[in-house]
Amino acid sequence: MTDKTRGARISTILNVLARDGELQVRVLPALLGVSGATVRRDLATLEKNGLIRRSYGKIAAVRRGAELPLSVRQSQNAEAKRRIGTLLSSLLPNHPLTLALSAGSTVGYVAQSLACRAGLTVVTNGLDTAAALAAQHTVKVEVTGGIARPLTHDLVGKRAKAALRAHHFDFAIVGADGICPRAGFTQHSSSGAEIDRIMLEQARHTIVVADSSKLGRVRQAKFADTGAVNTVITDSYANVDMIASLRNARVRTVLAFLP
Repeated sequence: MTDKTRGARISTILNVLARDGELQVRVLPALLGVSGATVRRDLATLEKNGLIRRSYGKIAAVRRGAELPLSVRQSQNAEAKRRIGTLLSSLLPNHPLTLALSAGSTVGYVAQSLACRAGLTVVTNGLDTAAALAAQHTVKVEVTGGIARPLTHDLVGKRAKAALRAHHFDFAIVGADGICPRAGFTQHSSSGAEIDRIMLEQARHTIVVADSSKLGRVRQAKFADTGAVNTVITDSYANVDMIASLRNARVRTVLAFLP
């Protein structure tokens, strides 16, 4: 099984737990279409990351709204994220640019869309973001350095912050775990939020990318007030009242169409 397939299975388990609260382990092979051994490995991954607890043939979610491993998030709302990435690439000016890109699953799709663009210099703290950009040998990629977080595959800490402060960017493109017109833009992690805040501060134009499931959510660490971001790119399933509130706050809000 590929990582993406494993991520899709784990996403299915977490979605069912979010809906039902608990789940019988014995139903999982049929639900997921895999062997019992594969299910046991998936549950071990979830338990290792503190996302489930197991008892007497059942599993239950430990925390609702917990930060998920990047491999899981990459499979969630993947088509929306892919279209957001394609749309963002089409909106950037067609001349040499210096960009800051954060880590995250949606930014990963942005990186895939930008990987064949000539004339780009990208500074990123995202290990997967850097790998996606470097794959085509077209974009000049600089990785910040810093302390790696295994759950999210990003670099944080003093070195990462210093590397970003040494640059000025044409555009900063960051993801968000929560977007709320009153609470602003938030992340699960305070260390990750610090990095995103610096990226935005060092850029002439700031863009937040997030699929529509993030709108209306508030996570623990704010990295920007609503009015501090120029543009939000999300998908067409977004709540219309949320979109109206962002636009009323003078945030340009662009929707990637989903059928």
